[in-house]
Amino acid sequence: MTQVEMKCPLSREDTADVLLDYSAGRLDKARASLLARHMETCDACAAFGVQQAALWSALDEWEPEPVSMDFNRRMWQKIDLLDAAPWHRRLADSLRLGSWKPGFALVAAVVLVATAFVMDHSGAVAVSPSVSITEPGVSITEVDQVEKTLDDVQLLKQFDSTVTETAASKTAM
Repeated sequence: MTQVEMKCPLSREDTADVLLDYSAGRLDKARASLLARHMETCDACAAFGVQQAALWSALDEWEPEPVSMDFNRRMWQKIDLLDAAPWHRRLADSLRLGSWKPGFALVAAVVLVATAFVMDHSGAVAVSPSVSITEPGVSITEVDQVEKTLDDVQLLKQFDSTVTETAASKTAM
């Protein structure tokens, strides 16, 4: 029968939790025995197993402190004191620096975006149609109208010369 070899669980991210499951006793017997054989040849996995065993034994020995009999009563008294505090005290408590820490990043991002927007759009100067170009009394609108009229006249001259040439070529035939 061929013995199945296991790849080192520490070398791959998707199998690293196998060692934790082995230490916690959550692996099935087949995988646990396969991992135990691997740990006999792999120093890194064996060291991890020893460290996990020490951790689990320390957790098994730990005893939490017992809760006092009046714990619930004292907790509810503190809650009632907070609710009974005057509104200005509750407002001052809510404005402490610790409660604002998560908002600092958001405020900084908004200020940065607003500054970038203002700096990007501050160089653009809007030109109104009433601004004079060369002499007072001549507006941009008037200059545009004159330019368009000259373009139309030039187009009509080209059209007239084309019509004249085609008429002359028809009469010559």
